[in-house]
Amino acid sequence: MSDTPMTADDVLRIAAYKDRSAALEAMVIAYSYHRVAGDLAARLGRAANNWYCYATWTSKAVGESLDLGPKSPFIEDFGRRLRVPQRFRRLFRAGLLTLLGPSYQLGLALANRAIFLETASLAVNLWNDEPDRFLKVSPESDLTPVPPEFLTDLLSPADPRYLKDAAQLMVEAAKTEDPAARAELMFGANIALSAYEQARAQAALELVLYRPVRWMTRVSWRSLRSLVTRKPFPRFKLYAAAHADQPWLTRKLEDLWSSLYTRHLFAVATPLSDVKVGRPLTAPAGVDMAKAWVPIQNERVRKLAEEFITEDQEASTAGVTDWVSYPDRMRFIVSYFRVYQTVDALYRVPFDQKIADGLAEEMARGLVPEAVSGMPALRGTKFYAFPTETDPDAYEMAHFDFEPFLEAIPLDDQ
Repeated sequence: MSDTPMTADDVLRIAAYKDRSAALEAMVIAYSYHRVAGDLAARLGRAANNWYCYATWTSKAVGESLDLGPKSPFIEDFGRRLRVPQRFRRLFRAGLLTLLGPSYQLGLALANRAIFLETASLAVNLWNDEPDRFLKVSPESDLTPVPPEFLTDLLSPADPRYLKDAAQLMVEAAKTEDPAARAELMFGANIALSAYEQARAQAALELVLYRPVRWMTRVSWRSLRSLVTRKPFPRFKLYAAAHADQPWLTRKLEDLWSSLYTRHLFAVATPLSDVKVGRPLTAPAGVDMAKAWVPIQNERVRKLAEEFITEDQEASTAGVTDWVSYPDRMRFIVSYFRVYQTVDALYRVPFDQKIADGLAEEMARGLVPEAVSGMPALRGTKFYAFPTETDPDAYEMAHFDFEPFLEAIPLDDQ
């Protein structure tokens, strides 16, 4: 791993580069998270895990799920979990690709890239001259252009106070010499970062999980009609519409599918094993659950935790019934952080050396968006634009550029 710390320019360049496949992009982001985790460990130590350790392995899993090629590990694993006979695997893959469609890859990749930009920019700026800023994709801002529809539909709003809390808790953790107090502060920062990014990803998660049902019940027959009448219809609106706005049958099937997927198919990737979210969370080897669940002493951290879990260990570590549910998902994630906080394996490089070297080279590709100055009406807010050598196409999801929608947000304003 490079000895040079990640910078805001690195984060911007990685998030803005648009000529990678969705799977490769997620792997580059995973390696970048690993770099950020290591940089933070230089100040916070490795006795407790910082949020970017967990993000490393999650983004790696996202990358694997975005690889939908003929030898896709995601599709092969999915087929094994569903016990699809080998002779039907090719047919299974074709059917799955139809159900997932291109919006699965593009929507998930876009959300992953935006969350990386916002969370990593916070971390790399913590000990800079301006530690109170983070970069945000702001389609809802009055100061940015009218965004493409898919951007507003894929990035849900999130409370920026969580980012401010995370920054303050990490800075405070770096100043304390008490290992137990530092671990609690880092735990609080991890909660705050996940509270923000999970809210931000809510719409994209719904798109990914609900799309197969919506294709079957709302899009497939309209596609046939469109072929006959040669009249297009707004597919993305159907895919991105709120669950509550769907017809009764679609809602029921979505609930059933999401519950089935959560209880039997979905798992959180870790370097030790995959944690099946539909089952009660258990402590990995070497972790004493009783010690992991000692009462939280820091009042601020305790209040953050109480937004999502209670001191009832059994209730807090129960399996998730529906991963789409933000409260249920956050309950499990916060419990997972609490139990796995001292698992040092999360600091490992998630790739073998050859792949890691290739990803390090990928990180350096592309141009850094340049801050646009001379805008006094923006009151200190910075916007970013690409150098003229590039040819951004902000209205195509496959080649979407964040640049017209980036803001450097002062945390003091939140």
